[in-house]
Amino acid sequence: MDFQNTINLRHSVRSFEPKKVPKTILKSLIKNATKAPSSGNDQNWKFYVVSETNTRNKLAKLLSKSLNKFKGEFDKLSPKLQKITNEFYSDLGGCQNIIFAYIPKRLNFRDSAIASISCACQNLMLSATNKELGTCWVGTFKGFEKEINKLLEIPKNEELVASILIGYPSKDFKPLKRMKKKISDVLTFI
Repeated sequence: MDFQNTINLRHSVRSFEPKKVPKTILKSLIKNATKAPSSGNDQNWKFYVVSETNTRNKLAKLLSKSLNKFKGEFDKLSPKLQKITNEFYSDLGGCQNIIFAYIPKRLNFRDSAIASISCACQNLMLSATNKELGTCWVGTFKGFEKEINKLLEIPKNEELVASILIGYPSKDFKPLKRMKKKISDVLTFI
């Protein structure tokens, strides 16, 4: 796939086929993620891939609680988006794979580590799009980091940065139409 086309086709997918992505493909996506730039070439990232059904179901149940935890934000959404969000949060949109991205907990250079792993996550999502897979970065999992760490037995010295659903988009998936800011609103030449 042409790179510009890959960028243009990448959208957050919230409706998936109930089919697991093979481990060989997931491994290749993580390999591409790790080719991202990292501050000081530290490569201080760790990826945990959840594909096991029981664990995935526990995580889906956990995410469904987030609508109550973030009720104020949810109430600000349009009725159409509230409906989509309810359906998505009730069962992760049917997605069978979740990738959690972690960095070491530390005080020094934390911002650099977050920027580095964010670059890696972008590589991962673009690589998935290139393989005709869908992704969705789910920020609300961060609000349940303690529960996730306990369930996945994550070492105490690691910090959750990103949670990415990855799978096969449902056949009827259509990306939400969202207005992007004009380039003149985000670019200043000096």
